Amino acid sequence: MTDKGFRRTIILSAVAGAVVTLGAAFAMDYLLADSLHGTWRDAAAKDVTRMFGPRCGQNPFAVGIVLVAVMGFLAAFGAAMGAIGGAIISRFFRMLLK
Repeated sequence: MTDKGFRRTIILSAVAGAVVTLGAAFAMDYLLADSLHGTWRDAAAKDVTRMFGPRCGQNPFAVGIVLVAVMGFLAAFGAAMGAIGGAIISRFFRMLLK
């Protein structure tokens, strides 16, 4: 596999890891909202209220920023794990096919 192919594998596996992580987070939000008594947005509103007070916790813009930051962190972590997994699998098959 060429260096360009390895780079493409890493990028695709990172994107797949981010998508799977966000998909799992939103699926948990949809399926477990009643049993956990809230959603991601409720948790973000509670965090904003705890950090900046009740007046800021009612602001949908502030809650949205925190929610985007949390989802961005989840996506970045999933992308990192996907890239690491893709690199391991790619190197394993490269070694196997030599």
